[in-house]
Amino acid sequence: MLDGLVDPEVSMLVAVEGERLLGFVGCGSNRDPDPEPGVGELRSLFVAAGGWRRGTGRELVAAALADLAGRGYRQVTLWSFAANERANAFYEAQGFTRDGATRTEEVWALIPEVRYRRTLP
Repeated sequence: MLDGLVDPEVSMLVAVEGERLLGFVGCGSNRDPDPEPGVGELRSLFVAAGGWRRGTGRELVAAALADLAGRGYRQVTLWSFAANERANAFYEAQGFTRDGATRTEEVWALIPEVRYRRTLP
């Protein structure tokens, strides 16, 4: 039973092709220490290599943005590794811009992150 994993503040959306998982996106309430009212968060995005360059990431982000807008959020943020040029170019192509916030958290290593933001449709 998975009741302990249910969180009404978070959605996990998946992209599948047949029985193959192509990717997933997690979105919901903002986890920043001082979240602004009306600002949700794109928490995670993963696209398996089989889904690259096929629109899977764009579709997942679009679904997450629609989910957040449906929850009443007006803006969305996401955190990305500062040096991850491929991911950052993808986010920028989806209408996200850096908002000037940075952080360095010790999860696996001390890796600088930058925050992106965009207005929801």
